[in-house]
Amino acid sequence: MANRVAIVSIAQVNYKEKLAYAPEELAYEAIKPVLEETGLGFGPAYEKGGIDASLQCHEHSRIMRPFSGCQLLEAVGANLRPDEKVDQDGALGVYEAVWQIASGDFETVLVVSECHDSVNRHAGNAIENLVFDPFYHRPLGLDNCNTAALQATRYMHQYGVTREQCAKVAAKNLKNAKSNPLALVSGDFTVEDILASGFVAYPITKMETRPFADGACAMLLANEERAKKLTRKAVWIKGLANCCDGYFIGDRDLAESKALVVAAKKAYQMAGITDVRKEMDLAEVTDEFSYQELMEYEGLGFCQKGGGGKLLDSEETRLSGRLPVNPSGGALSGCAHTNIGMARIFEVVLQLRGEAGDRQVEGAKIGLAHLAAGPCGQLQQVMILGTEP
Repeated sequence: MANRVAIVSIAQVNYKEKLAYAPEELAYEAIKPVLEETGLGFGPAYEKGGIDASLQCHEHSRIMRPFSGCQLLEAVGANLRPDEKVDQDGALGVYEAVWQIASGDFETVLVVSECHDSVNRHAGNAIENLVFDPFYHRPLGLDNCNTAALQATRYMHQYGVTREQCAKVAAKNLKNAKSNPLALVSGDFTVEDILASGFVAYPITKMETRPFADGACAMLLANEERAKKLTRKAVWIKGLANCCDGYFIGDRDLAESKALVVAAKKAYQMAGITDVRKEMDLAEVTDEFSYQELMEYEGLGFCQKGGGGKLLDSEETRLSGRLPVNPSGGALSGCAHTNIGMARIFEVVLQLRGEAGDRQVEGAKIGLAHLAAGPCGQLQQVMILGTEP
């Protein structure tokens, strides 16, 4: 990119349940550390020197409360100032903020993602069902979980991936999560433990799904000039792309993700990556369901098509491996729905700043953050981050 963009400050809060907090209170828990670290505030509109604009990500459909994003206006400093809303994962908010800065419109943008998963803990199926076609798919009771089960079955059948390999993803990530203070679930679990945790939708078990959580994440992005003034630990966005697949899941071959291949190719091209297996130091990918990580190995070019299970078995994607994937524990360790992708960016930034503690990947200089959203990963986003502009 001609106008380089960096992430200069980050903060995240993660709770199993925080119903006592209003949305703006939960969001401000993440915003406050960013303001304190940078020393910036919300000045008058279009006056340079502070935070120029805000961008809030808040899926009102997840909590069945229309226009609920309006409650966050004061917390994100949006009164009488530039503000936009993305009714999706915070990673898409970061994506939008990059282009707002790269275009020259703003020097700094604050991105905030907030989600109260616990509000709809018992209504998730009914809410997700509304995403589907009202004539053919809603009457079937489809939701993200049972369509993921369809995809997992198709993928396993096509490439001979086993239930044990899918469970091994969960065991790996939950072990990594032991070193993550934000993790809600962690531990030394065996493949047998994962498989015995009870089905949510065959072949997916309870421990192979993302636990519900309440949380918020905040990031301040800046152009090159402001970034160098604000921090010595800027993490630069070197490449990014997203791609959306067809609406009807029956129109797609669920055994693979063409949208991810397209997004990854564009992001690599922008970042100047020619051999991702050799040049990438770590990756944080969406693992809302365990089988997704195996599919993403393939779509991201970490291995050949159908080779996800074998790559996992080789132990190359373990924390101590050549290409660690989800050293944080991923979404399987607990993450609010609207923060899944943004939390992946957060974790890569921590790694590149050398602040990941016991899960630190030694010498990490370039990392990949990935988002898969929508039924069967309809939307795919890839972001490449590095320590150098």
